[in-house]
Amino acid sequence: MKKIFCTFAVSATVAFSGQTFAKMEHFDSVQHKNVASLNIDGVNAYLQDITVSDNKKKPITCGLFRMEKGDALEYTYSYEESKIMLEGEMVLADASGKTVTLTPGDAVSFDKGDTITFSSDSYGLAFYCGQRAFGQL
Repeated sequence: MKKIFCTFAVSATVAFSGQTFAKMEHFDSVQHKNVASLNIDGVNAYLQDITVSDNKKKPITCGLFRMEKGDALEYTYSYEESKIMLEGEMVLADASGKTVTLTPGDAVSFDKGDTITFSSDSYGLAFYCGQRAFGQL
């Protein structure tokens, strides 16, 4: 059995078996950064893209979504996305009426075309990865 050890360093480009991989980027303490408001009256929803892949045809954008107590946010996805809850709680309901309460460590995924209603009795913070361009909703 052949063992291969790879060490990645910030801003290092790595080549393996003729393939070149992009530079690794580090984003310090993102969970504690401000997340921008979606600026929807009565809805306390916040979203901040943090990074995006270099694939122009099928980009993957990652960031943070925060929902606070207030009116619910209804959103129809034009792309696929997954979320992992980091803090607090968030209630999600789909168009069929299925409802789940997410707490830290829970994960959820959405398909293109899904309509989801987000709400919280306090607040919830989630990390997301979606197949969309940076800044495009």
